[in-house]
Amino acid sequence: MNDHLMRIAFPVKWEVLENFYKDVEGGLEKLEKMKKSCRIEQDDHVFYEEHELHYASVNFEFLYDRRRKLNAEFIWTEENLDKLIRLDQHIRKLEYEMYQKFVEIKRDLDGLIAQGHNVYKDYQVEGEIDYDEMYIDDEEHERKYDWPCRMLQYYANFKLLDWFSFGDGQEPEDPRDENCIFEAWGKWLNYDYFVKNGMTVFLCHLMDECHWSLYSYSDIVNMDLRCFYLNYDIML
Repeated sequence: MNDHLMRIAFPVKWEVLENFYKDVEGGLEKLEKMKKSCRIEQDDHVFYEEHELHYASVNFEFLYDRRRKLNAEFIWTEENLDKLIRLDQHIRKLEYEMYQKFVEIKRDLDGLIAQGHNVYKDYQVEGEIDYDEMYIDDEEHERKYDWPCRMLQYYANFKLLDWFSFGDGQEPEDPRDENCIFEAWGKWLNYDYFVKNGMTVFLCHLMDECHWSLYSYSDIVNMDLRCFYLNYDIML
C-alpha cells in the first residue's frame, strides 16, 4: 500500500468531486461508483479503519484524476517556466541555508562534547523543508486554502520529499553536491536552465512521483514561496 494514502483518510467532500467529475468524460458514472464504495453498513462487522480506507482511496483517486487532467491542459509558457525555475532556485537556497545551520549545530555540539558534556555524544540531527499554505498571515492568501489544497498538502508529507541528516562523527553534506540534484531528462531537456543545472530532488519528487505528491504542474508553479520553511530536530 502507498504509505501516504492514509494521510488523506478524511470524509469526502462530495460537492467538490461532483463539480470536478461533471466535466470529465464518464465522470458521473465514476462518481457513483466512488459513492457506492463509501456506503458501508454500520454494524459490528465493520471497523472504523475500513471507513477510513475507503475515504482515503476515493480522495486519492480524485486527486490523481485532477492531477492528470490539469497536467494535460497545462502549457509551459515562459511565465510558468520562470515560476518553476524560481521555485527550484528557492529550494536550493533553503537547502544551502540548512547546510549552513547544520555546520553551526555540529560546531556547537562537538564543542560541548570536547568540554566533557558526554550527554551530547551520539547525537543525530535531522532537517526538512516543509510547506504550509497557512504559514503566512494573509487573509487573501488564506481564502485560497480550499479542501483540495489541504488534501494535497497532507498527502505530500514534505519531510519525505528530500530528507537531510547527519550524526556524531559525520560531516553535513553540502547540498550543492551532485547527489542532491537530478540531471535533466525528458521534457526538461528542452530548457537550458535544467540542462545546465539539473533539478533538485525535492522538486523532482514533487512534480513527477505520484507516490510522493499529487500536486499538478499548475499547483506547483503557483506555490507561494513564503510558505516554505525549515524544520530541525536534534536527538540525543
